[in-house]
Amino acid sequence: MKHAKINSHFYDECKKVREAVGGIKNIELINRCSTRIRIKVINITKLNLNKLEGSKIFVKTLLKDDFVQLIVNENIDEVFLNLLKSLKISYEEIPNDFEVRVNKEGNFFKVVTDGISVIVKPLIPLLITMAIVATLSNVFNGIDFGSGTLSETGQFAKAVGEMFDILQQALNLAFSIMIPWSIFKLMKGSQAIGISIGIVLCFHGLISTNDIMSGEYGDIFKWFGDASFLESGYPWKISYVGQILPIVAMSFIAVYIERFANKFDIPVFKEMVAIPMITISTFFIGILLVGPLGLLLTYGMNEGVVWATTDNVAKYIFNPILGLALPWLVITGLIQVLVVINLQQFTTFGGTTMMPMFTQLNIAVATSILAVTIINRHNKELKRTAIPSYSLAYVSGSTEPALFGVGLKFVYPVIAASIGATVGIIITTVAGVICTNGNASLLVFLSITTKPEILDKFNIHTIAGGPYLWMAIAIVATFITTFFATIGLSKIKVFKEMNAKVLERDFSVN
Repeated sequence: MKHAKINSHFYDECKKVREAVGGIKNIELINRCSTRIRIKVINITKLNLNKLEGSKIFVKTLLKDDFVQLIVNENIDEVFLNLLKSLKISYEEIPNDFEVRVNKEGNFFKVVTDGISVIVKPLIPLLITMAIVATLSNVFNGIDFGSGTLSETGQFAKAVGEMFDILQQALNLAFSIMIPWSIFKLMKGSQAIGISIGIVLCFHGLISTNDIMSGEYGDIFKWFGDASFLESGYPWKISYVGQILPIVAMSFIAVYIERFANKFDIPVFKEMVAIPMITISTFFIGILLVGPLGLLLTYGMNEGVVWATTDNVAKYIFNPILGLALPWLVITGLIQVLVVINLQQFTTFGGTTMMPMFTQLNIAVATSILAVTIINRHNKELKRTAIPSYSLAYVSGSTEPALFGVGLKFVYPVIAASIGATVGIIITTVAGVICTNGNASLLVFLSITTKPEILDKFNIHTIAGGPYLWMAIAIVATFITTFFATIGLSKIKVFKEMNAKVLERDFSVN
């Protein structure tokens, strides 16, 4: 989507859409799949769809209930981007490419999760790179092929493994640094100042969260040595690397300091005093106030989630409940909170308890859409949307096209995905599977870790058979459970009626 360009012809056609649906104030939401753009309108009496007659990019226009459906044969990403522009909606400020809410306020949690999504959105290419590099690093340094890891086979392989390890650490640092840049960009601040704040808060002279949490500088409430302030034991020198929520907080503080500084429109004073004070004041606020509080927050989140997902009793309660909730967390956007926790776990411990769960989620969602396609195999329009979406979920772990394009419309596939993901998660929980950061899809086997030093941090011991076998068993169990749950639910009267209604409304061409 980010590669789509503004096209003057598409833009002119999309302006007609704005007029045809009664203006932006008459739009509640816009969603899309691989073939259609659907606009939910507030008042259908304001529609004038005749304005779209003869359109060369919208091959057909349908009105189904309160949805105006625009069928697009090709270049739908580009058309969608131009439609947003014609409606004066900034692509950079929307949290979800597949469902854009226009005139409906969300609750507090929705606003927070949407905000996290918008901040992370420009960093997605970096996150993809981080996942690939972490996978390659694990292939060289973490996977035992029977006679040891690849990095143990020779000097050259060892050097390559070290290079990937260094690259992985550097990308973790880059991600933390780029968060202030993304926030400054979003808030229309000086992006150069945003980057500089990221660098000073993550400078190598500061002490990493991992080192502090190890107890090297004293206990969590009474630090000494280089990490404490004078003789009081008050902590400072805390690096923000991996502390995602604290660095987000500091970035917003810095943005508002810059806005305050920009009010001093006094020549020389503004350039020599006000602007430098943005970085200087942010740095001291960061290391003396937000840093210690943020470390406690990060520490608490990491310890809490690790306890809930690995404790001998708690994991059998928390993990299945989370499995049931995961598809719905994706739909509501609350999954972004778990994404943050996953990244913090990985940067702190070198592994994560969340990745095995994300994998079962993505396999379950893909399988549920596969089953829906088989159930409705005679509907060619549905297949055009469903096949690319579930294929993408299987291979890359991206479930938004499958959920928003198909699953959420029918509802019962999402319920089936919840059931299937839970079964797989129970198996990986019992088996004790831990992954590094990587691809939560069928490629997850490249991210499974057997390093004792990582497993010890989670107090995990994999049962007989090993994590690779049990991950495979979990994926097969997720597939089978989800597939037959989807088939079974589709036969229930309420879902059978819903299935027919959705096909007629969203996947018919008449």
